[in-house]
Amino acid sequence: MRDDVVVAIEIIRVGDLYEANVTPPHGGGIAWATTRAMTTNDLIAALRERGCHTTDIGDAFYEADPEWLLRE
Repeated sequence: MRDDVVVAIEIIRVGDLYEANVTPPHGGGIAWATTRAMTTNDLIAALRERGCHTTDIGDAFYEADPEWLLRE
């Protein structure tokens, strides 16, 4: 990922799975959303493929579910 690319990530807990929406903060990129609820590992991989930074992913998971690491 390039350091000058910032992505807003929203993650929603759905039972033991998660959905996500990704939007560039200034609308200059392509928005993305999951089409189905995903496992933690699958969602992390999908977000990383889209250039999301690991720290931002972790922060979004924590905001959606403070105990997300215990559910892996």
